[in-house]
Amino acid sequence: MVTEGSEYYFDPIGLFVEAGETVTFEIESGSHSATAYSEDTSSASVTRIPDGAAAFNSEILSEQGATYEHTFETTGTYDYFCLPHKTLGMVGRIVVGEPSGPAEGSMPPDGPVPESQTIVDQGSVSYSEFSG
Repeated sequence: MVTEGSEYYFDPIGLFVEAGETVTFEIESGSHSATAYSEDTSSASVTRIPDGAAAFNSEILSEQGATYEHTFETTGTYDYFCLPHKTLGMVGRIVVGEPSGPAEGSMPPDGPVPESQTIVDQGSVSYSEFSG
């Protein structure tokens, strides 16, 4: 999770993992969160994680090097955002196993992310490679 000048982003912006894998979100700079688009989260008006999947929310982390871990158990596509920078387009996508669920076929409401199949094919899409 990065702040660079007036840019706020997740790097990578797209990531592929298998079910059961744990992803570690780390603050490189700035203050950020990793928060699932789930109506169970007060800051999300839509759900963009697979049915039955656990929503995640790191809350805001501010210390450089601070981490948050989440284990992805349910196959599908997860879109997520940064609480303080959502309106500035700080969003990301994780595909677990194979693309599916309510996030498929559209972009998150707050900014573009790589297409799910691109993430699966490449394994990871860095912010600098994504032209959204």
